[in-house]
Amino acid sequence: MRSAALALALLACLAAPVRAQGEAPAGSTSGAPSKAESAEGSYFRAPVPLPGPVDANTYRVGPGDVLRLTISGPLTRDVLMTIGPEGTLSLPGAGTLVVRDRTLAQTRTLVLERLRRDIRGAELDLRLEIPRTFRVYVTGRVKQPGARLVKGSSRLADVLAPEQLEADASRRVIRIQHADGTQDAADLGLFLETGDAAGLPLLRDGDVLQVPAAGSFMHIGGAVSRPGRFEIAPGDSLSTLLRLGGGLAPAAVRERLLWLHWRTDAAPDSEWVSADVPAQLARPVAQGDRLYVFFIPDFRQQHEVVILGEVGRPGAYPIKVGVTRLSDVVTAAGGFLADADLSGLRVHRVSSMAGETDIELDRLLRLSRGDLTSSEYEVLRTKLAARREDYRVNWNSLRRDPASLDLALRDGDVIRVERLVSSIRVDGEVRNPAILTYRPGATVADYVKQAGGFTNRAWVGKVRITRAVNGQTLLARNVDAVNPGDFIWAPERPDITIWQQSREVLTALAQVATIVIAIRSVR
Repeated sequence: MRSAALALALLACLAAPVRAQGEAPAGSTSGAPSKAESAEGSYFRAPVPLPGPVDANTYRVGPGDVLRLTISGPLTRDVLMTIGPEGTLSLPGAGTLVVRDRTLAQTRTLVLERLRRDIRGAELDLRLEIPRTFRVYVTGRVKQPGARLVKGSSRLADVLAPEQLEADASRRVIRIQHADGTQDAADLGLFLETGDAAGLPLLRDGDVLQVPAAGSFMHIGGAVSRPGRFEIAPGDSLSTLLRLGGGLAPAAVRERLLWLHWRTDAAPDSEWVSADVPAQLARPVAQGDRLYVFFIPDFRQQHEVVILGEVGRPGAYPIKVGVTRLSDVVTAAGGFLADADLSGLRVHRVSSMAGETDIELDRLLRLSRGDLTSSEYEVLRTKLAARREDYRVNWNSLRRDPASLDLALRDGDVIRVERLVSSIRVDGEVRNPAILTYRPGATVADYVKQAGGFTNRAWVGKVRITRAVNGQTLLARNVDAVNPGDFIWAPERPDITIWQQSREVLTALAQVATIVIAIRSVR
């Protein structure tokens, strides 16, 4: 009799048509959905997306979960069942079951065992149709404490993002207070740094997430992927610190890691440990501990330079720092082409002071030449010269004295061999500034004359030449010969007022008078 009654009850349930989402029941108006329909529709709207597939062995069912019972046989139908507020599940014609806090797999086994005793000749299956949505509460060192809506398969990382935490908030010692009075610990920091979700338990209905301030830290530096400071959680060891640091870099010395720890508050101790001995890495860490990982010198490091321009095979070439010289790279590159300018090979080398802030240099650069003392001006020139990154080498001079002029190359040097430019540029206070053809033996006066001569404003005694070979600027009267590529500059004569001329004359007369008086006093 029991089996017959259960079968009739199931048939009654199965005979009811299964409506699609949003379909109005028979006899109702489209503009006034029933309370049951409104409640059912709320499940399908799912305000919070699922964080991923549901694991039946870890997912715990609770009030609001919708389960689908599938019966396959002579008559195949589906029945949707909702877990009630008290955590019970009503089975058609088979009473109720308490399923609260059971896993989905346990619930499936319990329901199917109950129904198979009375339903024969059909296959039964129970699946989670729609996970429930519930509230959890966030307190402590968070920017916006309060309630959060989550799904049944959510973990702490789905509720708390790093940007929602205060700067001093703990990420590795977060407490989860369950409604039944039990507690769990959550390690959000380990998940964020390593992707290990083992320390993030599933959330339950009404959980309170307490985020305290971080209190204890450990440090790792050297040949690891992420050197820095990390919060300590209970049970941490040197192995945990290495994981948080991203693991050892390929260039790390694995056999000798220096561990600095504290036996007492004022007695630091150091110890060598090996990354290949698990027992040593299992040692617990405490507040202030530091782990230093050293680099293997020149680990698989290849040094190279680049040579460009008028050579047979321009490109990058490997070198030995401090051993390979400029002539070695020129030879490897196939030597110079016919039109190479051998008087001015350029070597670009990044200065060791590049990018550094020099407060004294910044101060001197803000002053005009008239505001600088002689010593300050020399300091300025010295600092600027020290930061220079381009050098010129005269190949002809190098061949005559290779022992002192053949430059020892460094990693990253760039050598440029320019095309020979047989011209002289004349500019400034000349009548026809121009680029003139180089003529062997011609003087500065010859090139100025060819450029139309000086203007009335030219300061003839201050004409300068910038050398193409080394970029050095010299007074023209101190240059013996003009070389190809040199730059001749005629500056403008400064304006001198009548008062300045008179002051200079008076100063000279005063000096003469002083000398005369001194001579007479000696006599």
